[in-house]
Amino acid sequence: MNYQEFITNIRENIALRVEAGTVLQVQPIVKNNGTGYDGLIMMRPNLNISPTIYLNPYYHRFLEGVSLEDIYDDILEVYYHHLPEESFDVTRYTDFEKVRDNIVYRLVNYERNADLLKQVPFVPFLDLAIIFYCQLEASENQQASILVYNHHMEQWGQDTASLMEHAKYNTPRLFPWQLDDMQKYIRELHPDCISPKELPENTMYILTNKYRNYGAAVLLYDDLIRKLAMKLHSDLVIIPSSIHELLLIPANSRQTLSICDDMVRTVNETQVADDEILADHAYYYSLDDCQITFRSPHL
Repeated sequence: MNYQEFITNIRENIALRVEAGTVLQVQPIVKNNGTGYDGLIMMRPNLNISPTIYLNPYYHRFLEGVSLEDIYDDILEVYYHHLPEESFDVTRYTDFEKVRDNIVYRLVNYERNADLLKQVPFVPFLDLAIIFYCQLEASENQQASILVYNHHMEQWGQDTASLMEHAKYNTPRLFPWQLDDMQKYIRELHPDCISPKELPENTMYILTNKYRNYGAAVLLYDDLIRKLAMKLHSDLVIIPSSIHELLLIPANSRQTLSICDDMVRTVNETQVADDEILADHAYYYSLDDCQITFRSPHL
C-alpha cells in the first residue's frame, strides 16, 4: 500500500467510526522549518474546531508492521483526548483586548522559516527569529495556540513592537522556566536502569519551560541567562537541542564551543525531527559583557 492509498484508507475507515455527520478532510500543513505534513481534520456537527492528526508518522508505523486496526484505534484515541467540549468563539480572536494577555513568543530558525516570515510579524534574534502566537490553552496534557499572521496584527491595529511588549510579559507568566540537571533528567527517564555510577558528571543542565513545549524561548526571558551564569559562576555554552529545550554547559568544563557545534549538527541529523530543529551550532554567553554570541571570545 503506497502513501496515497494509505491516506484514502485512513479517511474512509475513520469515517465509519465517528459520529454521523462528521466531515473528514486531509489537508497539507506546513509546520516549523518548512516541513510538510498531511493533517486529518474531523469537523463534528455543531463544533467549529477540531484537533489535527498528522498522518505521516502513522504511515511509517504501518510500514514497520503496525496493523491498520491499531492505527485506527490510536488516531481515534488521540482525537477524542484532544477534542474540545465546545466551539471556539471566533469573535474573541478579532478583539485584541480579549487576546492581549495570551500573546506569547516562540523561537525558530530564521533561514529555515524564510517563507513563513514573509507572512507573520517577527523580531530577528541572532540567526533566529521571534514569532508570535495567541495561546488558547496551556496545560500538561493540552497545548492549543494560533499563529499570529500579518493580517491579524493589522486587524488588531497593532505593530510588532506592541506584540513583543505583551509577549515579553505573558510568555514567562504562562510558561515558567524550568532548569534540571542532566543526572535528574536521566534518573526520571530510567529510574530502574541507570545506576548512579553510570551517570555523567553534573556539568550539563536542561533549560526549558514547565510544559517542555517550545521551551527554547526561555532564552529570551529577561535576565534569566545572566542569573543562571552567575549562579554557576561561569560563562555558558548554550546548546539548542531543539525548539523545545536548551542545554547549558559551564564554559570552564572541558567541552569547547567547536566540539559542541559538531555535537549539535550530529544530533540534528540523527535524533531531532526536521520540524523541531532550532539551530545547527551552539551559542556562547559571556558574563563579562552579558552577551550571547556564536563564538567564545577565547576561541
